[in-house]
Amino acid sequence: MRKIARILIGLIALAIMGGNADAQAEKRIQFAKGKSSAVVRDTTGGYGVIYVVRARSGQKLVLGLLPAARVGIRVEFDGSYGEMVLLREPKGGHYEIGLEESGDYRIYVGSLNNMPVRFSLTVRISKLADI
Repeated sequence: MRKIARILIGLIALAIMGGNADAQAEKRIQFAKGKSSAVVRDTTGGYGVIYVVRARSGQKLVLGLLPAARVGIRVEFDGSYGEMVLLREPKGGHYEIGLEESGDYRIYVGSLNNMPVRFSLTVRISKLADI
């Protein structure tokens, strides 16, 4: 009986750990030395891709997503007021977001039809006064 219990506990532990294998890993965007922008070329897969970029209060996040169709974009920040969605668009395009807090901003790029889509994402950080 104890052997069966240990086997069941082992199977449950494997199932829990295996469920995390499908979880998306965030990809950090880091700019080259002396640069304030980067271009990411990737594929959404069926579920989308999450990027993380660090920025400071008083800056703006400028995003360019191509293609304009078949992909959507969302920007989130977990700040002092809880999790905030700063941008949610069901299409690619050019977007500028003023940042009120310093920290990591999550950029989610996803397919609108659950089919992989190749895309290009330009990420630039500049002074908020430049708007």
